[in-house]
Amino acid sequence: MMYKNNFIAVIKNEGRILREFNGDVRLPFGSEYSILLKNKDSRKAVVSISIDGKSVTEGRIIVNGFSDVELFGFLEGTEVRNKFKFIQKTDEIIRHRGDRADDGIVTVEYWFEQKIETTWCNPYPYTWTYYNTDQSIPYNSTSGVRGMDNTMTTAYSVSSLISKNISPDEGITVKGSEVNQNFNYGHTNRLEDQSSVINIILKGHHGYGIEPIRVPLTTSQKIQCPTCGRMAKSSVKYCSNCGTYLM
Repeated sequence: MMYKNNFIAVIKNEGRILREFNGDVRLPFGSEYSILLKNKDSRKAVVSISIDGKSVTEGRIIVNGFSDVELFGFLEGTEVRNKFKFIQKTDEIIRHRGDRADDGIVTVEYWFEQKIETTWCNPYPYTWTYYNTDQSIPYNSTSGVRGMDNTMTTAYSVSSLISKNISPDEGITVKGSEVNQNFNYGHTNRLEDQSSVINIILKGHHGYGIEPIRVPLTTSQKIQCPTCGRMAKSSVKYCSNCGTYLM
């Protein structure tokens, strides 16, 4: 779970929230996942999501105040038709698609609505438009929305076409199984100029890539100390019995 400036972004697998370790979320290769966005502010937030350096929302999603939105996969137009799937990055994949610096990184960038002064109220609220047309932003009936494109640009290097020693925990996100999620259109007031960013790194191995992840660790599960065997909550960093670092 990543929390910043009244906003939470978490990775879910099979409906369970996954544990975050210093910005890393570890899940087995081949797993499908979703992204849960939770707004703890009273104002609406407009969110842009990129995975592996590429926009997966084709723009932005609205999360209403004190509510949440779960994005199950790649948003194309106003529909999600394929889930997010995390796979291992291999030499063959690198030779075909390149080796990108943002691979494995989920970037959640968000803007809150501007605070309205109590002494003045704008009678003409600002409305986002979709791709400079007269259409409004698509709005998810469960409280989400997408709009103008804000894609991150990623450049390729010459070395991206050459095999390299890949860390065994490196992975990328591809289209997975079919899913049916629909978005509608919605509006916001004028947004703040300054955005906030949450980065989550997806990895497929424990530690330094020695042991592959078999079962993802959720926030509700307990973990066992490798030194003394004492069980502890997954949110605990150190064993209460012997002091071993558990992360």
